[in-house]
Amino acid sequence: MKVKKLEVGSLETNCYILYSAGEAAIVDPGDESGRIIDSLRTLDQGNLEVRFVLATHFHWDHVEAAAELVDHFSAEFYLGEKDQTLFEKSIQFELSPDRLLNEGDVVKLGESELEVWETPGHTPGSISLLEKSERKLIVGDLLFSTGFGRTDLPGGSKSDLEDSLARVVNLDGDWEVFSGHGPTFHLKEKVGSSPFLSDLKQV
Repeated sequence: MKVKKLEVGSLETNCYILYSAGEAAIVDPGDESGRIIDSLRTLDQGNLEVRFVLATHFHWDHVEAAAELVDHFSAEFYLGEKDQTLFEKSIQFELSPDRLLNEGDVVKLGESELEVWETPGHTPGSISLLEKSERKLIVGDLLFSTGFGRTDLPGGSKSDLEDSLARVVNLDGDWEVFSGHGPTFHLKEKVGSSPFLSDLKQV
């Protein structure tokens, strides 16, 4: 599975285009739908079929362009089920989820499979996506190269975030981590440089 990163919007949210065997998905389209569409035209000779748009969590800087992209590509919209309350309170969002994702669900994309982990803390329904064969991990705003997701917004929970971080930290092997903001990094290096994460590591 190939990954193309675009920084979009005023908060420089990482929007990811995932693609495999002619199929594509757009993860966390926070803004700049036109730029995302243009970028897709440059990938795989412009022959990618966008199957779905997915939000790792329901915050505006991760979904602002979702409705326009779903309409443009006739794609589906996926969201973690436990963020449905945040979604329902958002009266300005003109889009309904076609699929609500839960722990253990598998999302297929071309020749790749993405396993869904519920990783709450930043929001109740925050999810991470694991491409296990290539050890690629998409975490939204759970973990960054320089820190961790904030928990002071509606639905945030420090204890849930710590539990989610502990789960990710204890993955076997090294993983390439694609977070909601900032650079991509390797999990093993991040854990080694963070006393807090090192303490969560089970020996």
